Amino acid sequence: MTGAAGAPILGDVSAWTTRIAQGAETLYSHAINGIGAMPAKGGCMSCSDNEVKAVVDFMIEKSS
Repeated sequence: MTGAAGAPILGDVSAWTTRIAQGAETLYSHAINGIGAMPAKGGCMSCSDNEVKAVVDFMIEKSS
């Protein structure tokens, strides 16, 4: 099972393993700038970079 546009589901350790292995800085960059079908900042252009990073950290914590 996946989320929108094939995104990994929060808590799906097997889906997140390779992503987390890329390192937090790469995940921050993808989340802030967008990647593939995912828009920059997940479409939340009023979110600060630090808020986006906090969400990435939460997702890593819940999915590793």
